[in-house]
Amino acid sequence: MSGLRARLLPVFLAGSAVFAGLCPAADPEPLVTAASAVDRSRITIGDLIRYTVTVSHPKDIAVATPGTGANLGGFEVRAYDVVEPKEKDGVVVSEFRYTISTFLTGEFVIPPLPVAYRPAADTAAAPRVIATPGIRIVVESMKPSEAGDIRDVKPPLDIPLDWKRLVLRVAAALAVLAALIAGVILFRRWKAGKSLLPVRAEPPRPPHEIALEALDRLTASDLRARGETMAFVVELTEIVRRYIGGRYFVVAMEMTTTEVLDGLSRAGLDGDVFGLFGSFFHACDLVKFARHVPSDAELDDAVKTAYELVNRTKIVLAPAAAEAETGTEMSAAPAPGSAADDGSAAENGGAADAEPAPGTNRSGRLES
Repeated sequence: MSGLRARLLPVFLAGSAVFAGLCPAADPEPLVTAASAVDRSRITIGDLIRYTVTVSHPKDIAVATPGTGANLGGFEVRAYDVVEPKEKDGVVVSEFRYTISTFLTGEFVIPPLPVAYRPAADTAAAPRVIATPGIRIVVESMKPSEAGDIRDVKPPLDIPLDWKRLVLRVAAALAVLAALIAGVILFRRWKAGKSLLPVRAEPPRPPHEIALEALDRLTASDLRARGETMAFVVELTEIVRRYIGGRYFVVAMEMTTTEVLDGLSRAGLDGDVFGLFGSFFHACDLVKFARHVPSDAELDDAVKTAYELVNRTKIVLAPAAAEAETGTEMSAAPAPGSAADDGSAAENGGAADAEPAPGTNRSGRLES
């Protein structure tokens, strides 16, 4: 019997070898793992949780994406993100991130999430499934205030008045306002062609000085020598008219002769002075408008009359009274072309009063 067994053993081993050679060997199970994690396991109602699924597999294995339709128990998916796979030492790590929350309180379990995979080269192969472990989550409600019931509204707080800040703001506002006003004034002066800074102006010269200087320049000119009689008479008339405007404030340069004489009559001139003005303008108008050619004697008379009008009507101020300690009496200087009053000044308490020039009042203006 033992001899038979010894003879059959080689035959059995040979048959086993042949059978093993005819049957293909089973493929080894690929190393695929799935893990899950949350950033916190205890939350308050409505809080967000980061739920992460990590799958590690060889690079020749294709893993199906879980997707947003995965069963996460009582949690709602608020956001879903697939991280770019990373490969290291032939192992690929795929990561899927969920942002979930719930508005229910209690203890919840995120159920195991199935992950399907298959060989990447064999699309017809039946997928295999691996599941992540479940995770326990506790959801708590918002705790009421331990202070008890809702308290009343607190009274409004009184804001203390900061006087220093108020004064600084008012001062700043005044400074800005002053700067604006100064800017407007300087702009208007610049636009008008004036100096930006005020300059002390010279006092206006008396009109009779201006008129006498103009008459001197006219008589010294060569208009008569060149035969320009019309220009000479026109300039002579304008000198007298400008003098009337400065002396009596009559706009004589823009008036006719009749209007000028009417204005002089309202100024209260003496009759002989008023008649002299009329004779002067009548003689000049004959040359200007009637084309009358005056003789040299007539021109000399017109110039003489112009000098006489200015000298007889110019303002002459009376000199100041003598010093009180000397008690000296002083008389007023007469106007050129007029006679001085022969009467002496009356004494009043030791002080002498100056008599005005004939035909003028104490201010120097001609009396009517």
